[in-house]
Amino acid sequence: MNIIKGLLIKDILQLKSYWKTTIIYIVVFTLIGITQGTSGGVEMVIILMLTLGFGMFTMASFNYDEQAKADSYILSFPLDIKQVLVSKYILVISATVIGAIVGIIFSIIIDINTKAFFPDFGVLLYVAIGSIFCISIIEAIQIPCIYKWGSEKGRIHTIIAIALIFLIIGGLAIISQNNSIIFSINAVPNAVDSFLPIFLIILTALIYYTSYKFSYKIYESK
Repeated sequence: MNIIKGLLIKDILQLKSYWKTTIIYIVVFTLIGITQGTSGGVEMVIILMLTLGFGMFTMASFNYDEQAKADSYILSFPLDIKQVLVSKYILVISATVIGAIVGIIFSIIIDINTKAFFPDFGVLLYVAIGSIFCISIIEAIQIPCIYKWGSEKGRIHTIIAIALIFLIIGGLAIISQNNSIIFSINAVPNAVDSFLPIFLIILTALIYYTSYKFSYKIYESK
């Protein structure tokens, strides 16, 4: 555990130059939220963008490691490959969750100041869980790609993979429309709807775990 803690501290110290950018990022979207506070759905945008921002900022730690050739140095110590990977996933997942929490807090502040009422916390939590799930797909694809092809090529392969996913989803949507297959969220029973956040949390955990297994296979082969 001390080794993982040390690796996390190393990554956090590497990312200290990004704190100013992170603060600016938060301020920009907070101002957008304040100016558009009376518009519907602004809370969703704030939570989603802050979740994405926090998660993506931590991906810069992979760039630092690659430029400094840190892997060769780190693996010269008596530690396991799993500890290196676990520390990275803890960093990325923690930052993503923190981003969602910050998004909820700022959404509450914005609603109180612009709409003069406390928003539905359940809805905000629902949006946060959905945002984490969406971002987890991006991160789960990007991390193994980085280990396989490096930071630059890894990002390109990630964009291609995500684009293919959207094309597949779009294709299925078109097919369903052409075949008059209509699905309404309102038709989902309340019992199922109430379990959806739990289902998304479990699915998010499985996505990260699958990504970790792929990353381990790639890292081990090196």
